[in-house]
Amino acid sequence: MHLFLRQLGDFGAFFVPLFVALQSGSLVAFISMTESYSEAGRRAIARRAIFAASVTGVSFMVAGQAIFNFLGVTFADFQVAGGVLVLVLAIIDLLSLRRSTTSTPGLGTARGEEPPLSMGIAPLGVPLIVGPATLTTELLLVSTYGDKYTGIYGPLGGQAMVFLMVAAALLVNLALLLLGMWYSSFIVRKVGTPTMTVINKIVMILLAAIAVSFLRRGIVASIPVH
Repeated sequence: MHLFLRQLGDFGAFFVPLFVALQSGSLVAFISMTESYSEAGRRAIARRAIFAASVTGVSFMVAGQAIFNFLGVTFADFQVAGGVLVLVLAIIDLLSLRRSTTSTPGLGTARGEEPPLSMGIAPLGVPLIVGPATLTTELLLVSTYGDKYTGIYGPLGGQAMVFLMVAAALLVNLALLLLGMWYSSFIVRKVGTPTMTVINKIVMILLAAIAVSFLRRGIVASIPVH
């Protein structure tokens, strides 16, 4: 029971940073990119985007960790590099002036155009939904908690458990994002674009704070203890 509660707490620790990284501007970008399409067209785009993001995110966890081990990059090195990368991405987003969805006709006036087959895969699925911030965050989480679960389940079992938990947190987040995309027109009517923009900026501040945490841990781990 104690182990289950600990794993549940760790799942929350996986879910929150991935939520921040994934949701940062994704729904706003989706609304902006799909406002000229019909409701059916927007939902088709949403399905493709989430499928592409899921495959990319899970695949990177497998291949990324293997590359990490092959190159001999230490955990502290990756924490510092990943923290810097995510922090820069958050700062760029916070300082950028994005096109507002209010500058063009709203979702209620969609022209019913049919989206091309590639729409949703790129650039929405990758790299807008699953981009550098998400990929770096998930790999850092796997690396951070790997040693903890290795002591419980052994080398292979521990890594497998952490991988499954991070993958589950990623997929749950993507399912929530899909739900938001599915009912995006309703959300825009009820919440309004200005409010969504403010929420996006708050989320990016949280992402910057998480990046600083990664950076701090990597620097502390790099300092030799005498």
